Amino acid sequence: MVNEQGNIGFGIFGYGFMASAHLEALQSLPGTRAMAVCGPRLERAQEMAARFNVPLATGEPAAVLNHPHVQAVIVDTPDDSHYQLVMAAAGQQKHVFCEKPLAPDIAQAREMVAAVERAGVRSMMGFSTRFSPVIRRVKGLLEEGALGRPFHVHAQAFNAGLLASPPRWSWRTDKARAGTGILGDLGSHLIDLNHYLLGPTTEVMASLRTFVPELVDPQTGERHRHQVDDDTVLLLRFAGGLHGSLALSRLGSVHMDYPIGRRHYLIDGSKGGLLWENGVATLHPYKGQTVRIEGEPPLWEVDHHTFITGWARQNLEPFVAAIRSGHDQAPTLRDGLMAQEVIEAATRSASSGRWEQVSDLRSQV
Repeated sequence: MVNEQGNIGFGIFGYGFMASAHLEALQSLPGTRAMAVCGPRLERAQEMAARFNVPLATGEPAAVLNHPHVQAVIVDTPDDSHYQLVMAAAGQQKHVFCEKPLAPDIAQAREMVAAVERAGVRSMMGFSTRFSPVIRRVKGLLEEGALGRPFHVHAQAFNAGLLASPPRWSWRTDKARAGTGILGDLGSHLIDLNHYLLGPTTEVMASLRTFVPELVDPQTGERHRHQVDDDTVLLLRFAGGLHGSLALSRLGSVHMDYPIGRRHYLIDGSKGGLLWENGVATLHPYKGQTVRIEGEPPLWEVDHHTFITGWARQNLEPFVAAIRSGHDQAPTLRDGLMAQEVIEAATRSASSGRWEQVSDLRSQV
């Protein structure tokens, strides 16, 4: 679905950092045009619209969804508003791009997927790691059997977000708005990466910790009790028989000079191993020579804004292609639900102290 000029018109919900990254990416994608920016604070929406030359700024989602030249929406809002916006967009037959995680609540996530699939519109999640050229090459190596039978995977995502003094309160650290902390925020990326490369997760054992008990609102100075995880460790079992671990933290100083903090991803198999660390990937054949996996240059000298904007474009390109072709491209909202099911099982495990089953999506929606 495109307009009469062959362009795809976008409405953007949100005016924060990711909204600016997606607006900048849209400016560089042929045949796309941002038509509206929407958020609860009209002055913020107006500032963002003026910055990117977007025709409409509004505080009313209906004004975006009823706009005759908006065919697709990008949901770049806090997690607690994803449900309302996605459901409304699906009801208006708009294609939906949604930032991760899909929702703070698993029941809402399931409803969102059902609504989008009933509407027959294209959908995509903001799991940008899938589109890294290096990761695409890693996927090819696994499919070619370069590692043989995979045995385990170990993944890490650390940043130093809560080491500042005083530690900063935001909607991402508000249990009512985000549901979980680092687990849903950065964990969803690596959970989806596992699914993309290695197949579905079947069981989870989790330890969710909150080391920083109190956070400070930088705008008001108000102190808030911190109720979501800031340091998390998961043990994972997969449908293919392999197992592994996932470690996440907002208290990680190592590699804090990398644009998004430390990223580490390691797979070992019967023929060799593979390491992806901070954008650099190497193949380690058993008793063979280590080989650098080409795909993109190291990004140590790139600032955070440039890094994220590049990933935003990589994520939006296939979404635009899916709209034009009329065929979904992963990761869709169903992939977002798959990640959400793992997050939900992890939160249950953290309470029960036991391995918890991940719901089989074939029985859902």
